[in-house]
Amino acid sequence: MNRIRSALRRRLLEDLPAGARRVCSRAFVRASIVASLIVAAASLVGCGESVERVQLDAPAETPLWIPPLLLPTVEDGVAHYDLTIGQSQHVYRQSILTDTYSYNGLSVLGPTLRLKKGDSVAIKVTNELDQITTTHWHGADVPAEDDGGPHSTIAPGTTWIADFDVIQQAATIWYHPHAHGSTAEHTYRGAAGMMIIDDDNVAATSLPAAYGINDIPVIVQDRDFTEAGQLDFAIDPGGRGNLDVTLTVNGTIDPFVEVPAGLVRLRLLNASQARVYKLSVHGGKMTKIASDGGYLDIPVVLDDLILAPGDRSEIIVDVGASPIALVDDTFSRVLELRPNGSTSGNGQIPPKLATIDRITESEIVVDRSFHFDRFGDQWGINGALMDMRHVNVRVRFGDTERWTITAETGRHVFHVHQTQFQILSINGETPPPEDAGWEDSVFLDPGREIVLAARFNSYADNDVPYMYHCHMLDHEDLGMMGQFLVVE
Repeated sequence: MNRIRSALRRRLLEDLPAGARRVCSRAFVRASIVASLIVAAASLVGCGESVERVQLDAPAETPLWIPPLLLPTVEDGVAHYDLTIGQSQHVYRQSILTDTYSYNGLSVLGPTLRLKKGDSVAIKVTNELDQITTTHWHGADVPAEDDGGPHSTIAPGTTWIADFDVIQQAATIWYHPHAHGSTAEHTYRGAAGMMIIDDDNVAATSLPAAYGINDIPVIVQDRDFTEAGQLDFAIDPGGRGNLDVTLTVNGTIDPFVEVPAGLVRLRLLNASQARVYKLSVHGGKMTKIASDGGYLDIPVVLDDLILAPGDRSEIIVDVGASPIALVDDTFSRVLELRPNGSTSGNGQIPPKLATIDRITESEIVVDRSFHFDRFGDQWGINGALMDMRHVNVRVRFGDTERWTITAETGRHVFHVHQTQFQILSINGETPPPEDAGWEDSVFLDPGREIVLAARFNSYADNDVPYMYHCHMLDHEDLGMMGQFLVVE
């Protein structure tokens, strides 16, 4: 509650002229805070923290910033990408420069990489921060030495290269730092970017695919700011992790994007520290076409969807003559989509998107259980905290395994590196169609049992491990992570 009062007091004072701030009495501030707490009651989230809700009846004022595409240099059949992580500054609020982390000198976030199945790529990452970091390709099926996890550290002033073949189907994945103990802060300060993988799926040719025009990246992150306008980072050991007051989309507060009328594709990425969003479309409906690991088998019309940290969902919205809005239960408007007078040329979603190779019971040769629980102010899995020196699980290359995930307390997101999995059941029930595709993350409430199956048939490495962990980044940095080897 102290943090709520502090945030409210800060915003109340920021709204006053400088002279009024100087003469404002303590009694006035105290009374204003009480009144604001009463008004804010309608916008309280689960942990009791108020947020800045956006009013739907007023148009958005700020154009959505679209991260640029990073084009490769092709040499001897290899697509080379150069990334540099360093410090920058970004204008979140008018005329205030906020210190951030970013890639390639952007004010915040990083450029979008667009790869294609069958490509050979080499991504060079140079660290210009004053501390160790890494860059992990979240959702990518790559060798362990190229995964960018906590073992692939990049010292200040040095460069690390990940080179691999793109072997997976079309999907929206992303990249972010993954140094043990500092993943949350580096990502929170802005070091993250989207990766788009394309393939030759014929069904996809009728879907919107003009990046930044009718195919829009939507990277949602909540933020809090100090009185000086700087990012106010904190780790919260509580069950929900650290939740912040202000919503940003691609680093923009209350944005709009001008789009052609007709079908528009939104690539949703929750890059927040711990916030879970419940999204819907005001003035229309959404059709989900893809999850973490790629296309669903058929499109699914939804009233709303849950997007937990690390999750991606691709949705199609139909924009008519009037603006529509992507909204969240907590923050209200997330993004206004404003017709620009042109048409997209995409008028129909194909009834069949992909053929998903279902994992069968006969394939499964190993069962494992992973229980998420708390140890004081730390979090662990199966009674253990993350230990860089200890490999928790050894998986035999070529095996298909069934993993049962449960939690005692707190809200969690189970994420596994390298492989995509299929959800077999949620509390004993078959998952709904929108959750029946390939996933690398799944939301886990206390008392919820998730049963999933995964194939480990891409890469083996007897020395370098992959990670499985909670993608509530507070929990991850406080110990809720383990390591597994895929061994011959």
